[in-house]
Amino acid sequence: MTAQITEKPYILAVDDEQLNLELLRFILERNNYEYKGTSDDDYFFELLQQQVPDLILLDVIMPRIEGFELCQKLKSIPEYKNIPVIFLTGKVNIKDKVKGFEVGGVDYVTKPFNEQELIARIQTHVELIRAKNQIELQAENLRQSNILKDRMFSIIGHDLRSPLSAAKLKMDFIMRGIIDPKSDEFLDGTVYELLKTMDEALNLLQNLLGWAKSESDQIQIIPENLDVFDLVEQTFRLLKLGSEHKKINLVNNVPKDTMVYADMNTVKTVLRNLLSNAIKFTPVDGLIQVNSNTENGRLTIEVEDNGQGIPKEDIGKILNPNEHFSKLGTEKEPGTGLGLILCQNFVHKNGGTLNIRSEVGRGSVFYFDLPIHTKQLA
Repeated sequence: MTAQITEKPYILAVDDEQLNLELLRFILERNNYEYKGTSDDDYFFELLQQQVPDLILLDVIMPRIEGFELCQKLKSIPEYKNIPVIFLTGKVNIKDKVKGFEVGGVDYVTKPFNEQELIARIQTHVELIRAKNQIELQAENLRQSNILKDRMFSIIGHDLRSPLSAAKLKMDFIMRGIIDPKSDEFLDGTVYELLKTMDEALNLLQNLLGWAKSESDQIQIIPENLDVFDLVEQTFRLLKLGSEHKKINLVNNVPKDTMVYADMNTVKTVLRNLLSNAIKFTPVDGLIQVNSNTENGRLTIEVEDNGQGIPKEDIGKILNPNEHFSKLGTEKEPGTGLGLILCQNFVHKNGGTLNIRSEVGRGSVFYFDLPIHTKQLA
């Protein structure tokens, strides 16, 4: 845990003399610092939990606990070990200075306080810790960016290249005459395969772009009143090619005029991915239903199939955003696992959660919840 970056640096002081605490308040607030002080070492830790300071001023001599001991206790807690501590003391000797540095202090200020010296020392260490925190934040952002870049390159290099290479090969065969465009199988076989391959590539590209934007916090969530029945019907039409080819019956059980208050683009993406996955893992002549139920001011949307089902040990892997998990569909349809990661992310951004119920050989239910539209939200 690092100090919360505020416009004014926040200083926390511990001193058993109330007069010193009030003097520190006067000096620090006059020099544009936020300040809290206490003479109670137990209350000191309560203040730490409320807000992490940029720097701590710690009296060496106190009746209940020595400042050095309190500093050791502070530094033993991982969340607080990097907070700089300046000791306040009326005695200055080499032995005490060495001990103070050994237990984790960064500096000393002698009593009675000299305002210019006190502010100069505080300012130096606040600037150092803020610069350190900023560098650590930039390093972490760079690390996350590299992880995102590597994962994107992996998907582009493998999963996106595969359908495009397959489509190019088919078209090469047509150009060479290996596949006859006049044959009876051309429309139902070759053209369908090309359309399906392009759909896979486009769907993957849309998911990839959506995921990249989400990971880099570029997705803007704009809640509005959405008709869930209409959104499901739109998604059915979008996925008509795949469902009709496998003769899968798509049923919309969501009542008309069922309204939620959520972001349209992200909810559409979730429905498209969940229904696309259901089609992939449902056999020929299967059934996919979209159901809904209301409870406690929220609408749960279910995408239910009678497909292969998912083993219990795989459900955790599917819902783990840090695990790359995918399986082939009933007709060897490829997958990347990216779509469900994106679904979880988008559902979460709309204030809901994505869950799975499944039984091997009987099918699966992927379900998520959204806030119901009310007149107050209109």
